[in-house]
Order: sequence, then C-alpha cells, then structure tokens
Amino acid sequence: MARILGIGNLVLDTQLFVSNYPAEDSEQRAQQRIFAMGGNVANNLQVLRQLGHDCAICSTLATDDAAKRLKRALEERQIETQHIQRFIQGSTPTSYVQINQQNGSRTIVHFRDLPEVHFEHFAKIEIEVYDWLHFEGRNTDALAGMLNIAKTFLSHQPISIELEKPREGLEDLLEQVNFIFTGKAYALALGLDNPEALIVHLQQRAPQASIICCWGADGAWFAAPGTLASHQASQALEKPVDTLGAGDTFIAATIDALITQKTLAEAVMAGNQLARRKCQQLGLDNLLAPLVTRKPIANIKHITNSRATVVPAPGLPHKVVLIKHDNEIKAYLNNCPHQDVPLDEAYKIDINPFEMTMKCSVHDAFFRIEDGVCVEGPCWREELTPVDLEIDPDTGAIYIAEH
Repeated sequence: MARILGIGNLVLDTQLFVSNYPAEDSEQRAQQRIFAMGGNVANNLQVLRQLGHDCAICSTLATDDAAKRLKRALEERQIETQHIQRFIQGSTPTSYVQINQQNGSRTIVHFRDLPEVHFEHFAKIEIEVYDWLHFEGRNTDALAGMLNIAKTFLSHQPISIELEKPREGLEDLLEQVNFIFTGKAYALALGLDNPEALIVHLQQRAPQASIICCWGADGAWFAAPGTLASHQASQALEKPVDTLGAGDTFIAATIDALITQKTLAEAVMAGNQLARRKCQQLGLDNLLAPLVTRKPIANIKHITNSRATVVPAPGLPHKVVLIKHDNEIKAYLNNCPHQDVPLDEAYKIDINPFEMTMKCSVHDAFFRIEDGVCVEGPCWREELTPVDLEIDPDTGAIYIAEH
C-alpha cells in the first residue's frame, strides 16, 4: 500500500445515456441521467483507492450544492480531502457527457469558471509523506512551481504527469517528472498520427522519463528512458458498455503496478486489462468485483401499445409493467399507489388505446401510459413508479438500467 497525492480537477459529471449520437440541430430524449464525480485525477484516485492505496486529492471546490455532492462522493470513497482549496466565488466545474449506448463512446462538453489550485496552497502541503505524486498537465503557471518543489523536496518518490492536451509552456516542465502518461488526443493535437512519433517527440523533451501512450482500443505504446517504443495490445471488446474513465483507469492501474515493482511492460499490461474491465460496466465503482452477466427481462419485439406486459425484475421490489407508447418502451413498477397491490391483482391490466391509459384491476384507477400519472380513480394525481431501462439496439433485449 502506498500513499498517493493527486493534483488536478474535480468535476461534477452529468451523464446522459442516448440510444445514438444526436445529429446537429436535432432533439432526442435521453434514456437515463446520472450525476457522478469526475475529473481525471479524481478518477485516478478512485481507482487507486480500490487497488488498496491511501489517496488524497489536491484540487479546488466552490461552495455550491454541487461542491457538497463532490466532497461527499470523495469521502464515501475514502479519498482524503484536507488539501482541497475552497473558493467562495465561482461554481463547481461541470462536464455534460453524452454516452452512446450503441458503442459506449462518450462526447464531453465542459464548463468551468472556478480558479485552479494556487501555488501557495500546494506549497503548504507536506508532500514528503506521500509515496507518489501524480499531476494533471494543466494550470501551467502554478504547475511550474509545484513541480520544482516536488523535485526539490522528494528524495525517491516518483512524480508522474498526464498530458491530455497541449498547453503553452507545459512541455518545458517535463524534465521534472519520472513518468509521462499521454494518448491519441495529445498526439493529434500536435499533428502526429501515430504513438511512436509522439514518444520520440516527448523523449526529446524529457529523456529521463518513462513515457506511456494509451491509444484506445489499439492498446498502448511505452518506452523507458533511452529505449525505442514497444507495443502492448489490448484485447478487443465486441460492444463496450461505457468508455468514460477508461483512460483514467489505465493510468491508475499502471501506477499501481509500478508501485509494486512490476516492469514497465507488465505495468502497461495491467493498465490495459483494468481499462478493458472498466469498459464493461457503467462508472468506476466496484472495478475489482466480478462482472455480473445481466439477463434481459423482455424483448422489444414482444411489447406492443395495445397490451401491458408484466415481467419479473430481479433486484426490484415488484414486477415491471412494460408497454409501448409512441416509439418508446415505458416501464413502471407493478404496484398501484392506492393500496400497494399489483395492477393485475384481479385480472389483466386493461388498456384504453384512445385515452392511452392503463387501468388497475382492483379499484379502477386509470394511469396515463405516457408518465404513469393517475388521471381518474381513488389515487388521482398519484403516480406509478417509473423504471429506467436499457435496450440493446442490435438484439432488442430489454434490461433494467444499472445505476
């Protein structure tokens, strides 16, 4: 177990799961929305904590409700928060993430109006108590001083940095670090179209550093100081579930392996393996747990707008009512709010295709199919409990959404 300090951003992610990537000037209904802790270094630390390390974050937070949510998320994941710098003015940085459920790709729009960590704040941290320091390659004015302090006061602890996008003066600071993590986006922004060229470029600026370049599904390239680039392939996934945070997981798993004295090649292999595992689930929690194979509860080809289909739903307190409305599949817990009985307790659920309502068989409460609101009967204006679904666009299989 090592003590690791991460220096970078904290972000509130608003994740919208869409059936396909929307075209410009179009409208689409998201199938699911999740609020989650984000930011590269926060993700790194979340994974490293699961791998058994003591982690602390040096970042900034506002004083709004979103900041409270992020601090709570850090504490729930046992990431130390004592080095966070607070600002009264400004709001919590937010990323709006569209996740394409056809292939797991993510498109991110980021908004920020909060200052980044001041050099003076970082300088007060007793960095000598940490076994590894990891920086996001940003905030270059303050980063120069931070790296200088780290190089001066650390005797043996490695310093790593992530280069996500080019920033003025950033590459001039690379002589201070031991490990450089980068990737395809950084290469393309420099006009380089292959990882070997990027490694050569960075070796000219940081000959003392080991360089690890993640290239998505193609795996990763890496080079120790004074060596040529080597390639570590990644096992392909037929259909990723969620690629958001895969690169951050790769970095964390690679750092973990290096801490345990694995070779650079072995460490990159570990990074590839855990990043692949991450792409098979939503979010970053429970990455070390075995994957649970979900079973579909139904298939869209069996769901119509003229008949309610009631199916078992493992993990939920009641069965689920499925019915087609326009071009969507609506799902509600099979539980009438009037007396907490199944809608089909006495006989099947009647459907009125003209009023587009469902009728409870016990006391004739009528619920709108569109939103589950009772529009007539003993529980007027009460609502059925909606159930979030995930639908496989290739097979039509319907699953209960994972949260």
